[in-house]
Parts: sequence; structure tokens; C-alpha cells
Amino acid sequence: MKIEKNHFCFVIHVHFKSWLRYTRRPHFSPLGNFGNLVIVERPLILFSNDFLSDLIENLKLYFKFSAKVRTDERNRAKIIRPILLFPNELKNKVKLARKFDLFLLKLQLNKFLSDCTRTVHFLTSRHQQWIIRRNKNEKYILDMNDEWSMMTYNEKLRPKIEKETREVIKLTDLTTVVTKKLQTKYQFENKVVFLPNAVDVKHYKPQFAKDTERIEEKPITELVEDIRIVHKQKNDPRLHSTDLSIFDKLKSPIVGSYSGLSGNWSDFKFIHTVEQILPKEYTMIASGNIHPPTSEKFMSEYQEYIKNPRMIYLGYVDYAKLPDFLEHLDVALVMHRADEFNTHSAPNKIWAYLAMGLPVVSTDFLTEPDKEIYEGLVKFARTPEEYVEFIIESYKNDTQELKIKRRELAVRYSTDARAGKLVNIINKRLFNL
Repeated sequence: MKIEKNHFCFVIHVHFKSWLRYTRRPHFSPLGNFGNLVIVERPLILFSNDFLSDLIENLKLYFKFSAKVRTDERNRAKIIRPILLFPNELKNKVKLARKFDLFLLKLQLNKFLSDCTRTVHFLTSRHQQWIIRRNKNEKYILDMNDEWSMMTYNEKLRPKIEKETREVIKLTDLTTVVTKKLQTKYQFENKVVFLPNAVDVKHYKPQFAKDTERIEEKPITELVEDIRIVHKQKNDPRLHSTDLSIFDKLKSPIVGSYSGLSGNWSDFKFIHTVEQILPKEYTMIASGNIHPPTSEKFMSEYQEYIKNPRMIYLGYVDYAKLPDFLEHLDVALVMHRADEFNTHSAPNKIWAYLAMGLPVVSTDFLTEPDKEIYEGLVKFARTPEEYVEFIIESYKNDTQELKIKRRELAVRYSTDARAGKLVNIINKRLFNL
């Protein structure tokens, strides 16, 4: 592949996930409009328990699917799955291990980068600091979309993870974060930049929108030729459903979420109360499942909730079909727990809802500065009673004018617009252009 003079190369280092169903794929994909996009996907680590525990099967699947360079049809990105020797934790501690794997990674990347005058590496995990090496034409950006130290809800691990995160931020040239709260917490030498989450408005396009053509995504079963590969992936897309025929039997008003209740992050008690007091004529439905919490302090409310949930859970609806799922909703829901972890979060689903023109009702989990971006088009409820009140109000008072207004806001915060802002930041901050 010929690289034009002064052309960018963007290298996305996906830690242990598959690119084609990686939740950050829509955010990175438009960078392909500004240069060559190369994806380093979940490296095959030879001296790891994961690889050695199923050696023959792992080798078969690797040579069948991952040994050759693949191309993402959507953005022309080149996807490689490099063979490395050591786990990240070891490389971050042992210089010799780091040196060996840096050599191997460079060897496998060289043919994509050799003619490029400027290369930007995106790290997606605090464990990837071993990749960073000083070179004036190579820059490193940490993409931070959660407060990693709080994700496990394990107070003993929190200081260690926070320290590791700060160490990586110090080593990188820039860190992008999705909330102002994350920016304030981790700011270091003015290197931490607030760059909000965004939405692929060509994927999430309602029937009324005339601003762009809808680009159809393929279901996972068409993207992967051997389903065993799917089950081996850490962010296992599973056999996501493409069947939405259940909506033929449902009548408005229909309210719901494109994800289920997720362990520690969702407020089971809050939603249980909402289900009890929301008028019975409202159908509640979600794409996704009910995941048990890992934190013991949430277990009793989870156990109470699963006794008799009112919400219909469809299981995992394929990403390709999520816009169609949302077309059936009258009001979209966000069910995050209002706690310290979630105050640092910025769920992609809010932008997807707005892109589809839907009214959005959420728990009150964000700080006031991080609500400003939604320009009053998302209702944040402090109590289950207020949540129900907002659902009813949003359904009864929705108009075509409001739908268009929400869509227009989402278009302003599209993944294409985000990529343009990011490239401008890179030019000015990292290459003085």
C-alpha cells in the first residue's frame, strides 16, 4: 500500500478484543479518512496461559483466520494479529521481555509504516505502556473511556490500577478522555484532553433523517467464517440475534434500552421500583441480558430483581440490527447506577438514542459539567418516581421537531466530526503543524 508524502499512519492497539465488534471501532474508523489505519488486534501471546491451555485449537484458529492480513470493508483498515512472546504484565516489568516483543511487533508492522512520515499509536489499555518508545515521528495517545481503577469495584485493587494509569499517562504524548471529570482527575502537564464520545450517524440513522445514507453493517455470522473464533474472543460477540419479530406483537408505548442490566454498573433496585410504578400500558424491553454483580454489596438487590422482572430481555441483538431495534422504541432508557464509577462514564448508548431521534430518560449518574454536552435533550432522574414521570412526559410530549433537534445534536457529535477534531489536536499539539 503506497503512502502519500506527509501522510498519517494511525495504529490502534486493541488490547485483548476483536476489532470488528470492538465498541471503540466506530470512534477510530473515520481516522481512515485522514491516513492509513492499521489495527493490531489481540496479539497471540505464545507464553501465556490462555494460549497454552488450548494449544492445538488456538493454532488452528489462528492460521485459519488471523495469520493473514485482513481488511475492514467499512474503513479500509488493515487488521493484523501479531505473534508475540510474553504477557503485557511481564513486559512492563522485565526489560528483556519488552525488548523481544517490541522487536517482533515492529517486524510485523514495518510493511505498513515504512513509508509513513508521521505515525500515531493509540493505546487502549494501561497494560500497553511497553509499546511506547521515543521517536520524533512516532507519537502515542492513550484512549481512556472509563475510570479503570473503579471498574472492578474492588477497593484493594483501586490504588494500584490508578497508579498504573497515571504512569501510562506520563509516558504518552497525549491522553483523550470522555468526561470532564476524568480530565480533572488525571490531568498531567496539560496532556489530558476532553474529547467526548460520539456516534456513527451513518449506522444509527432513523427513517426520517435525510442528512446521510445509512451504511449497513454485516451481522457477526457474516463477518466471521468459523464461529469457534467468536467463542474464543474476550469480548465474545456470541451468536447475536437478528430476529426482531417480537415487535410485531407489541404496541406503543414501548420504552427500553439497547443493553441489559450489567452487573455492578446497573441499579437493580432503582429499575425494580420503576417497573413496579410505570403504568401497565407501557411495554419495557431491552437488548441484552441480566448480568449478576461481582460486588457482594449489590447481590441482594440483584436477587430481588430477578425474581420477577417486568422488562423483556431479548438477549444480545447484533450490532447490525440495533438501529432497527431502536426504531421500535418510543422512549430510550439509561439504567446506570449513580455512583463514583459511573460519574466518570459517558455511555455510547445516549448518543445512539439521540441519533435515532429518541427522547432519553436516564438515572442521574453524571456530574453537571458532563451533562452540558446534551444541551437539555436528556432527562436525568434522581428518583424512580421522577424517572417514571420523565418517561410518561417524554412519550406524551414528543414531536417531530424534537426528534430532528436530537438528531442534529448527534450529527454535530458524530464519529466523523470527532475524528476531525482529534486530527486537528494531533497536528497542533504533537507535530506543531
